[in-house]
Formats: sequence, C-alpha cells, structure tokens
Amino acid sequence: MLHRQNRHVLLALAALATLVGAGVAWAATARERSLAVYPPQHVPLRFDHAQHLEAGAECATCHDAARASTSPKDRNLPGHEECGTCHDIEEGRKGKPTDPPSSCNTCHPGFDATVRKEPAKLSMPAANLHFSHQQHVDKKVECSVCHGEMKDVKLATRNQLPKMATCFKCHDGSAASNTCATCHPTEPSGRLRLAFDSGLLRPMQGNPLGMDHGPRFEFNHGSRASTDRMTCLQCHSETSCQTCHDGMQKPLSIHPNDYITLHPVQARTNSPRCESCHRAQSFCVACHERSGVGMDADKSLRSRNVKVHPDYRSWVELPGPQHHGIAASRDLTSCISCHREESCMSCHSELSSRRQINPHPAGFAQTCKKLASANDRACLKCHTTESLAQKGCR
Repeated sequence: MLHRQNRHVLLALAALATLVGAGVAWAATARERSLAVYPPQHVPLRFDHAQHLEAGAECATCHDAARASTSPKDRNLPGHEECGTCHDIEEGRKGKPTDPPSSCNTCHPGFDATVRKEPAKLSMPAANLHFSHQQHVDKKVECSVCHGEMKDVKLATRNQLPKMATCFKCHDGSAASNTCATCHPTEPSGRLRLAFDSGLLRPMQGNPLGMDHGPRFEFNHGSRASTDRMTCLQCHSETSCQTCHDGMQKPLSIHPNDYITLHPVQARTNSPRCESCHRAQSFCVACHERSGVGMDADKSLRSRNVKVHPDYRSWVELPGPQHHGIAASRDLTSCISCHREESCMSCHSELSSRRQINPHPAGFAQTCKKLASANDRACLKCHTTESLAQKGCR
C-alpha cells in the first residue's frame, strides 16, 4: 500500500516537473528574439567589440555603410577594406608579426590557408522586417538605443538586435508610427505575414501590446478576442476562427447558452460578425424555416402568438410606413434571413406568373441604362434582354 502511495507521489512530482519545465522553456523562448523576425545565424568569427571600443574605434569606423542603408538586406558588416585601416592584412598573410595582430587566424579561428582557400562562410539572413538605418541615423538615434551598450560584448549576435519593446520606446504612435505594418511585412490582404522559412511569427510573453500568445493562449484567448477584435484582425481573418469554432463541439462554441433565443437582438444591428461565420441565405433561412418562420416554412411549426410581420394589408397591399418595401430598403439583411431571392421575384419579376409589380422608384428608367451597362446580371434576374432594350436600358 505504501509502495503504491509513493508511486503516485512520484508520478505527481514528475508531472509537476514536466509542467514547470515547459514553463521555463517557454519563458526562455520569450527572452529570445523571434526566429521568424531574426532568422538563425552562423558567424564563425572571433571578434571583441569591447576591445575595439577601448582602442578608440567607433561604430561608424567599422559600420559606416549603415549610414546609407535603407533595407535589412544590406549586410552593413566590415570587410577586409574596413579592417585593413588598422590591421595590416597583407603582412599577416605572410606570417609576419603585426600590431594589432593581422593573421587570418586572428578573425577566422582555425583557418589554415595551406589547407583551404577560404575560411568558413558566414550565414546572416536578412531580418524579416521593414527597416532603414539611414532614416534612424537622420533622426539622430544613437546606435546603442537599438543595439545596446557594446562595451561588454565580444562577438555580436542576434542578441544585439532590438526587441519589440525597444522599438516601442520611440514607436509609441506619437513620436513614430506604432502600426504593425510599419515594421512587419504584410500579405496582399493587408494582414501581417506570419509564415517564414525560419519560423512562424507569434507574439511572445512580454509583448508590449499585451498580445502574449502564451502556452495556453489557444484555450484562453476568448476574452481578448471579444474586447479587441481589430487587433486580432491584424493577423487573422474572420474565417480563421471557424477552423476550431465550427459550432460542432460545445466547448468551442463562441456563443453563450440560449443564444438562439437572444441572437435576434445582435442580428438586427447588421453586425458583419454574424456573416463572417453564417450565410443568411443558407444558414439563417434554413434554421428559421425549421422553426416555422419563412415563406416556404411549415406554419404549424411556429410557436403560438408569434407575429413576424404587421397585418397582410398593411405589409403587402397598402402603401404606407408599414409596407414591406420600406422595411426592405432600410434593412434588407433582416429580410434575407427568412426570404430567398425567389420570394421577391414571385411578385416583382416580369417572368413571374403570379404578379409583376415594379419595385423600382419613380424616374428609375433614367438611370437603368447606366446600371445595366455596368453589370446586367442583376437586371436579367427579373427582365429579359428584349424587355431591357424596349425600356431603353440597353
């Protein structure tokens, strides 16, 4: 019995350790620069920034090209020409002693020119950002503002590239723009590009805009999405929500309990949020007809004392403020949630065998030709090409 209890304790401790480990791993990731923004680098060099600063070198001594750089694709790294202003590279190649040291091995550790022609190549992919050094230099922004103090840094790596929080010290929406597209590439749709060869762009913990996508964000993002929808739309389309929120599983339902009773209040506001998931001419009509509401619905299914429209004469026959034409011109979305296009055409089409009531306002004939020439598909729903020509609309 005691052995079984100990086993359960050990299993619990192991599970706790796993969770803690996962949290630590996530926290460590959050402290790193995003691979989607700054791809991995391979820099097989030996260098000491602190040593060069102590010798009197400045940033522009080695990185003068950054002054005119307008793209992250510009390397802005010193080559032999820049290094040669202090290091006698030619003498170093001959194996002669120099001060400062200038042999190939000084900067390229392990390189032996007698074994191979060239040292190991650097791999420093461009950052997946919009950025101009020139623009920042012109604004008198010091290098240390973005890259930090280099006096204790040896070889510079991705750790010396600015984090988003650093950028927001200036890009606060006042001194400089703080829109996402200012720095991040976008898709043709205008949304941020998320997928890169080096990784997936994802807000990390500590995000200055409060958009942390932590380990359980996919389960607890609802409150943020409901209060700050426009921020979500910077990256996600409305339809991306449907990947999970398809209404088939209750835990993934985005609506509160008994929403079927409450939804008319929100639906009447003509909110586009409804249409991002539901099609009025299929989803809404089908559900309403199952409830006995709609022209083709079985009225016996309708709850008692449910009055959808005013009395028939006021709604259909008599002109006035309660006529259905007035309601349709004000809020067609409400109409199409119960009526299909054919419902209107049964009375308002030249092709109808029931009625042929003209729904157009007075003087419409003067503008019909312009509308028909732009797109006559809507016209041909109710008219023939011959009748359009006879009316002077073609």
